[in-house]
Amino acid sequence: MTTQRYDAVVLGAGLGGLLAAARLARRGQRVAVIERLDHVGGRFTAKTFQGAQVSTGAVHMLPFGTNGIVAAMLRDLKIPHAIHDAEVFGSFLVHGRQVRARSLIGLARVVGPRQFPELVRLGYAILLRPPRAAETDLTFAQWLITQGITRASHREMVLFFERVAHFTLSVDLDQVAYTEVAAILKNMLRYGPPGIVAGGCAAVANALADRLQAAGVDLLLSQEAHAIQTHAGAVTGVTGIDRMSGATWELQTTLLVSDIGPAATAQLMPATATGPDSIASPFKAVATGLKTHILSENSLIDHQGILYCLDTERIAGIVQPSNSDRSLAPPGQHLIITHQLWRPDHESIAEARAHARADLANVLGPGEGDRWRVLTMGQYHDAWPVNRAIQGRDSLPETTARGLYLVGDAVKPSGYLMVEGVAQSVNDMLAALDRALPGMMDPLPAHAIPGRRRAMHWLVGPPPPDERSAPPQV
Repeated sequence: MTTQRYDAVVLGAGLGGLLAAARLARRGQRVAVIERLDHVGGRFTAKTFQGAQVSTGAVHMLPFGTNGIVAAMLRDLKIPHAIHDAEVFGSFLVHGRQVRARSLIGLARVVGPRQFPELVRLGYAILLRPPRAAETDLTFAQWLITQGITRASHREMVLFFERVAHFTLSVDLDQVAYTEVAAILKNMLRYGPPGIVAGGCAAVANALADRLQAAGVDLLLSQEAHAIQTHAGAVTGVTGIDRMSGATWELQTTLLVSDIGPAATAQLMPATATGPDSIASPFKAVATGLKTHILSENSLIDHQGILYCLDTERIAGIVQPSNSDRSLAPPGQHLIITHQLWRPDHESIAEARAHARADLANVLGPGEGDRWRVLTMGQYHDAWPVNRAIQGRDSLPETTARGLYLVGDAVKPSGYLMVEGVAQSVNDMLAALDRALPGMMDPLPAHAIPGRRRAMHWLVGPPPPDERSAPPQV
């Protein structure tokens, strides 16, 4: 068995692990990253398949674009990247046509003149006043009912909220707290529209890996951790095996950061130790979804944002990332990615895939195999979700073992979507580390939430360029 000593060891080379390693290296720590796969990125990378960049989890998109947490970290760490922000608040497939909404006012064309005043009333309640005591334990579906909003009375409005939840959270409206939806919507307005990463998410993951290696971080791929070692309640190291050679190893450290999830981390702990603490929540939903990659000869979306689908049976949202970067698809083709909720308790995966193909035929036309074709259909469920079961923090960055911290999907703070929450979990982990070890401060500036005035621009249109974040580095 080989033995090495590091100031910090990171388990998992997903986006959270890579960002954590970069931030720790920036502090002057000697860092190693352990990854069981032969590549970095986890759910934030892509594989080339039939000339297209097929994402492993994310849809090549940063939910808050150039003004978000991920983009701020990339700029601060001087990671080469470019982001193409959406120029619209969103577009919607409704009543057989696509409706572009540059602003919140544009939603009047989505829900119709009768429902729009009610949407304005809900918007005021969600965005401009704090949740009342009686609302804090309600699901969003329950809260809508208290406001007199049902599918029978306000079909388009309920579908609007439902499809946004399905696409961004992979849960139903009765599986997410009202307070969490309110926090998310506030952040969506403050940070701004999503953005597609040039080169896809793999470009960011690979650029981070290159920067880590240039900074002297040991990036150890195809290595599987077997056990976390502890003594007197504190981390002392981790042991594992090289999946290629079969050689065993031990990495000694007093600081271990896990990006493999609370459950997998707990399984590596000694039998006498307790695992990471979970935060109790009344919402026990499991994030489940089906994502489909399609190549099409014809363009479906004429902008760089998200098309939310109110007309479809199951597909909740569609993006066309090749609008932002043509290299993501073969020449003359468009890469289209759809996402829908999968309900494994009520349907098989074969049934979910059949629903997807039926929706695609309605949206793209019946020419599958001619004008368009499905590249991949990938489902996720529980163990390694793109979004975890409960939106809003599931676990704390600190654990019961001294020196063991968590980052990643299950540690997302309330209000932060997808990879933006993963990045924010790294900020929270470092803040927890600084509380435990005063003086080990991060030299990078803290990321501030944009001012309220910027969010108000979305009432009538996107914020002007001088109120957006600094241009991305290329």
